Amino acid sequence: MAWSGAIWSGATSSIRPSTNMPERRDRVKAGLFGIYRKAPLRFFGVFSRLGLCPRRVQSALILVGVGALYALETQTLGLFVPCPLHLLTGLKCPACGITTAILALLHGDVSAAFAANPGLAFSLPVLGPYLCWLFWGWLRQHPAEGRAVNLVGAGLIVYFAVWGVLRNLAPLMGLV
Repeated sequence: MAWSGAIWSGATSSIRPSTNMPERRDRVKAGLFGIYRKAPLRFFGVFSRLGLCPRRVQSALILVGVGALYALETQTLGLFVPCPLHLLTGLKCPACGITTAILALLHGDVSAAFAANPGLAFSLPVLGPYLCWLFWGWLRQHPAEGRAVNLVGAGLIVYFAVWGVLRNLAPLMGLV
């Protein structure tokens, strides 16, 4: 009876883990308190070989499905979200036209995508692989880190900031 008081008082150093605990590769965290249960290996086998977390894969597939539905139905239903900066000031932010450009690319119309937001077209050779790199790290639960990630991210931020200024100055200077 003395040891049960130690459990409730918080002195758990004398408690040893049970010997019937499954191996680490066979455990899956479940519930809010991190209780481990035996994983059904037939389902997780494919994902564990790829280094993917099934819950994140499910979330990613749901996100892709919702994005695809939005992309397919936006032109018929008119679900474009107006830019708050453009509504309030009349200036175009660096992202103005990105939704239109992405939808045009999904429909195969490259010239309409370039007309909607040329800044996106020039950034795609860097932005596309960078976002794929970040997304792959998120799926594997190993976020992309390091100097290269920071430099590319900072470079993209600077690029879009300069693009936002230039796209609003060009009409004023008579360049467009």
